[in-house]
Amino acid sequence: MGFKKLMAALLLSSVARIGVAEDIAYLGVADGYWEVWLTDTSGEISEQLTEIRADVSRISWYPDGENLLVNLHDGRLYKLNIRTRALKEIKAPMPNILDAVVSPKGDSFTFSLSTSSSIDDNDIYVYHFATKKLDKLTSMPRLQHEPSWSPDGRYVYFLSGDGGQVHDIWRVGVKTRSTEQLTVSSLYHFDLAVRDDGVIAYSGNKSGNYEIWLRQPAGQTEMLTQNPALDARPSWSPGGDQLLFHSTRQGGLNIWVYDIPTKSLQAITKNPEGARHAVWAPLKGRRS
Repeated sequence: MGFKKLMAALLLSSVARIGVAEDIAYLGVADGYWEVWLTDTSGEISEQLTEIRADVSRISWYPDGENLLVNLHDGRLYKLNIRTRALKEIKAPMPNILDAVVSPKGDSFTFSLSTSSSIDDNDIYVYHFATKKLDKLTSMPRLQHEPSWSPDGRYVYFLSGDGGQVHDIWRVGVKTRSTEQLTVSSLYHFDLAVRDDGVIAYSGNKSGNYEIWLRQPAGQTEMLTQNPALDARPSWSPGGDQLLFHSTRQGGLNIWVYDIPTKSLQAITKNPEGARHAVWAPLKGRRS
């Protein structure tokens, strides 16, 4: 077998291995742009999936575990197949969409957007792929952003700030449009991730530094990490016992995994140019 064929076979073998393990998609720097990459919990092999040559700002998994919704910094949207690397552009219902996250059923996505000239008055929307219907979920003053779905698709959790030193956690019913404030004047919260049982992982600065926190449905909070570095953007494992997050604890921004039962930490990536915003693939067929 020639060298090129051998390398191709090894690559295919590595991709297959990644597919058997738990897939982790993340944003990594390539040629000066934040592109989409794929790895697994070992972090031994990383594969660059896109060469868009534009900054990707957010990614989220479709429930099939084979496709990603890719939101670019300029508002463009794509559906990315992780096996074929095929990119299918999604016609956005509005320009300048941010924070796009596909729903647990894969039939819609939520996002934040300002329809005025101000960057501080975003609202939360849901767009339905089949009907092309656009629903505005919030009409609150000031900034509503960073939406995140509940695993059952009934709620969209989001952050709301009034321009002061607080960014509180809220949620809105997708069908009812009723809003509920979950924290009150609790400094900055970012990067919400909701587990099946309603436990919220987030990055917060209550301790004076951005750490990973858990919030129980009854309101109790627990700080998981404690390090002078930035810890942010948590993502739950399919089993709900581990969290991915990105951190500067070894200098550059890279991906780590926190095991909740053992309280142990492990670096997943060691990219000198940076890696961030890791999202754990769902278990295939986990949701109806």
